[in-house]
Amino acid sequence: SAVISASRRAKEISKFWKDRGAYTQIGGHYATVLSDEALEYFDTVIKGPAEIAFPSFIKDFVEGKPKREYFELVDNDFEYKPLNRKLLTNKKYYKSFGTIVANNGCPNKCTYCSVTKMYSGKNQLKNIEFVINEIKSNKYKKWVFYDPNFLADKNYAINLMNELKKLKIKWTASATINIGNDIKMLQLMKDSGCIGLVIGLESFIQENLNGVNKGFNNVKEYKRLVNTIQSYGISVLSTLMIGMETDTVESIRQIPDIIEEIGVDVPRYNILTPYPGTPFYEQLKAENRLLTTDWYYYDTETVVFQPKNMSPATLQEEFYKLWQDTFTFKRIFKRLKTSRNKGLKLILEIFSRQHAKKFKKYAKLDFIN
Repeated sequence: SAVISASRRAKEISKFWKDRGAYTQIGGHYATVLSDEALEYFDTVIKGPAEIAFPSFIKDFVEGKPKREYFELVDNDFEYKPLNRKLLTNKKYYKSFGTIVANNGCPNKCTYCSVTKMYSGKNQLKNIEFVINEIKSNKYKKWVFYDPNFLADKNYAINLMNELKKLKIKWTASATINIGNDIKMLQLMKDSGCIGLVIGLESFIQENLNGVNKGFNNVKEYKRLVNTIQSYGISVLSTLMIGMETDTVESIRQIPDIIEEIGVDVPRYNILTPYPGTPFYEQLKAENRLLTTDWYYYDTETVVFQPKNMSPATLQEEFYKLWQDTFTFKRIFKRLKTSRNKGLKLILEIFSRQHAKKFKKYAKLDFIN
């Protein structure tokens, strides 16, 4: 399985083994959106989620008749999932958190997002009993839900959280900022053990949000909604993207101050990236603004397109400065003063500071400079 930016390495591995007589197969986002390319390097490609398609491939392979392509489009049918999945226990990478997905879908249509292409944009709900049994069988007391949008199907989320309450666990997930308007849902989230949410604020400029079909985010409401979520003991880790159509050097340099003003617990930044298969990619391709189609650079930390209001090199440099300015010790301790979960927040802050310091060391800038 491979994401877009890992496809170069995936092809190298495939060649290594095919040269030795092995049969190679790939799935994941890369295989889904660039299946024709993947078929040049792999014997079999699985597009979309693979809960049913992968076991079908294994069955066909054992019988000596594997297909070149498998495409899984499933509507809320996950009964074929193997039960009692034992998570990796390497403490270096997984520490004390278990990871799980309950719903792979998201109804939103943000033009830059690859989730809709991967999962057809539909809610794909696992049986709640299955989810609960998987949590029970792995013994972790803290869990990360990797659902693209934990609250995409509210009725399902409510039923799931009512069961989570019985487990006495702590958990984090992703959601949209508008959860701050739903007091009853926030109370249920708190009661069921939610301690943090990853929320895509994406920009502090409303025109940017409207331009990527995320106008349901209201910048003027950010501070109130963040504070409301935090009042239920839920930390807010925000994600923001730079390089949007109206971004300027000046607007990017204002971000750390705005982060402190609205009270986000821990921010995280990415460079807007036009993933193949998304409307944003098609837009930039039509406008001849793509700098490269070597997918190795599509890692959300490297500029791969011509921004509207600055050079690619300038956007890249502002990205580094943004991280470094946000995670100075002065700003970290200022944010800690208002935090309700200082222990968790300090860990995330220090991790982010170390992450910021490594950017230039591992930069992929050979095609820009």
